[in-house]
Amino acid sequence: MKTQVFLVNFGAPGTADDVPLFLRSLTGRDAPPEAIDALKGRYRAIGGGSPLAAITEEQAALLSADTGLPVACAFRYASPTLEEAINGCYRSAAERIVFFVMSPYYNSRTVGAYVRTVEGYLPLLPYRPEVVFVHSWHGSTAFRQAWVERVRAHAAQEPGVKTGPGAADAFYIFSAHSLPLSYKDEPYAAQVRETVSDIAARLGLPDSSYAVGWQSAPASSEEPWMGPSVEEVMEGAAKGTQAIVEIPVGFVSDHLETLYDIDIVHAGRARSLGLAFRRVPSLNTYPPFMAALKAILLERIEAGSR
Repeated sequence: MKTQVFLVNFGAPGTADDVPLFLRSLTGRDAPPEAIDALKGRYRAIGGGSPLAAITEEQAALLSADTGLPVACAFRYASPTLEEAINGCYRSAAERIVFFVMSPYYNSRTVGAYVRTVEGYLPLLPYRPEVVFVHSWHGSTAFRQAWVERVRAHAAQEPGVKTGPGAADAFYIFSAHSLPLSYKDEPYAAQVRETVSDIAARLGLPDSSYAVGWQSAPASSEEPWMGPSVEEVMEGAAKGTQAIVEIPVGFVSDHLETLYDIDIVHAGRARSLGLAFRRVPSLNTYPPFMAALKAILLERIEAGSR
């Protein structure tokens, strides 16, 4: 069966000049100049644009080489869009399309939107390929172990950071993107906490030495978002530690939320509290993570073919 795999991601502006088009795609209208300028400033602070597309493309190339399957990228709010990807499958007569969502945790706001976009667009095509969605893969042992190895490798390079039983020299904050409290009953938060608990246990971290912190809630939002925030967790931990180690467990690739919100905003807050700050690198194309993606993909394709 002729199969096409897409790694599905949110999308992001590749350069600061792409910000207006990205915001228009995201919101469906032209953003006010002050919002455009503020977001451009953040992207300039991390080098001019988001590396998300380039990282996803590299992940796709590695996964394709390792599985022998054609793997490409598709984004919700950037090109190539999901609709453009599906059009390409029609032109190439792909019999099976696999949408591998690059988020391990499910919520209807993002992951659900990807699924709805695909399901809403496919009926417009004059043919009906088999469709496989790969999402909610937070329970993958290989994925969780990849984070364990990433943290250990980081600790080995950082003097004074331990991850074994009794390690209390640093406080670990496992961060993930917050959501409005109206989504609190969806699987997302529980899946993040379950994953963090397992990773911490594998690392041998005492319960008192780590916590989940939610990040990147928009300051302009009129509705409450999930907490505690990363900053609130830091403030609570400040009296009992001299260092913060942040693990971006909610994300698999670097983008604005890691390079700006964590590396600039969170690092600055830690310093203002008199704390040393270190961030465990994102998984990106880390070999154990790529091996996990391969295992998850092949397992889901096989299950979808039964």
